[in-house]
Amino acid sequence: MFALAKKPITAQACSVEDFKLRRNLWFALTLSAFLAHNYWLFVGIAAFALLYAGKRDSNRFALYLAVMLCLPRLAASIPGFGLMKELFVLEPLRMLSLLLLLPLYLSLRKKPGVEPFGQLLCDKLLIGMFVLEVALTLPYRTFTSVIRDSVFYEFTNVFLLYYAGSRSLRTLKDFRDALGAFTVGVMIFCAIVACEFARRWLLYSALDNALGVSLGDRGYLLRSGMLRAEGTAEQSIVAGYTCAVGIGLYLYVRTLVPNLWMRRLGFLLMIAGIIGAFARAPWLGAGGMIALFILLGPGAVSNLSKLVLALLLSLPVLLSTQAGGVIIDHLPWIGTVDSRNVDGREHLAEVAFKVILQNPVFGNFDFATTPAIEDLRGSDGIIDLVNTYVMIALKGGFVSLGLFFSIILVAMAGIFASMLKLDKRDERHTLGRALLATLVGVLFIMGTVSPIFFVYPLYWCLAGLAVGYMRLVERGAVAAASNAKLAAAAQANTRVASPTRRGAAH
Repeated sequence: MFALAKKPITAQACSVEDFKLRRNLWFALTLSAFLAHNYWLFVGIAAFALLYAGKRDSNRFALYLAVMLCLPRLAASIPGFGLMKELFVLEPLRMLSLLLLLPLYLSLRKKPGVEPFGQLLCDKLLIGMFVLEVALTLPYRTFTSVIRDSVFYEFTNVFLLYYAGSRSLRTLKDFRDALGAFTVGVMIFCAIVACEFARRWLLYSALDNALGVSLGDRGYLLRSGMLRAEGTAEQSIVAGYTCAVGIGLYLYVRTLVPNLWMRRLGFLLMIAGIIGAFARAPWLGAGGMIALFILLGPGAVSNLSKLVLALLLSLPVLLSTQAGGVIIDHLPWIGTVDSRNVDGREHLAEVAFKVILQNPVFGNFDFATTPAIEDLRGSDGIIDLVNTYVMIALKGGFVSLGLFFSIILVAMAGIFASMLKLDKRDERHTLGRALLATLVGVLFIMGTVSPIFFVYPLYWCLAGLAVGYMRLVERGAVAAASNAKLAAAAQANTRVASPTRRGAAH
């Protein structure tokens, strides 16, 4: 996959040197995880590799995006050495944040021209979300656990990702580099998911025993006798969510690939990955991303009509063939396969809404003790709240949910407003369409999945990219206005000087 992606992605998206560095880091992290057979040896090797690559890569955020999907959540607790029960939990994504994004943050905050955090509206909303979480959770936990869970973890898991996405990408070239790096990472991820699906073999299932850490219940999940692949996402629906994000952003990255067949191959690979995950909400989310991307672009009516016509023409084939019947039978609300999952999500929404109304403003951090929630406990003894918005509202009420939504809605409104200033054939317009379509699809999918594993990291990276995109277009508009003023002033000076020169000549 790396060999296939090298030439297309280095044509316009990134340099050959950065591509090689990111590829080698991916191999270093993966091989160290599989071969170390000791968690702390793996951590030492990975930390060295990250520090080495971070100093040499021209775009640290792109480096983060390139390897963020390469490992599952290999988590181990660092003890508090007698001062507290636990210092914090170490895992690959937190290592990436601390060793790649933290140095980036410390350097960016000192650079001239970089907006201080708190200046933008989305910054203020994010600060409000952080402060509210600390205030609501403090009565239920010790001070040290609040500092760890609501300050340190939010700093590494949310703030650094948002800040890097919104501040580090200053030019269109930076966006090409970052999204190109992420797309290559998703292609590797999709290839692994497709391989797992075809071979009925979870490739990362042995890592927990090899490193002496617990990954929880990693059983093989089947649907209609077929394996629901998961790759490094540890759950099939999270794998589907990740593939859907990759598809949404690839709608822009593919325009940077000069070879038509390589563009098509990349898209087919993404489709193979999302099919292998066998998660239906991501299927719908990815379809919505593609439709919205077309609708916002040039020739929207014509292109969307062609897409609808192709779907209508395919219906007779789907209805008349066995394979088509299998596909239709697996669709949510239409098919019958695992229809109890859809019913279960509806039941979850009904019960959760009643519980939320008991504390609608600020919720109840200790909501799990509510008797009504016990109705959601399954036969396995687990209360599976497969809805990100329900979890936020249960813990923090409609105020927390409103802050969460307002951040992304403000960012999406900013993207749309920025796109209105651009010609539809401008590359920046295509980038905005991909970001906006991806965010809409992500908001839909998050209503069907808990905020676990890659769900929040990808979400906050996208939020940062959205804010960074707004600033990119704004800087372009300011530069264009400044150039126009300089050109007008130069032209006026020329007109004034011309009569003088004629008079001197006379």
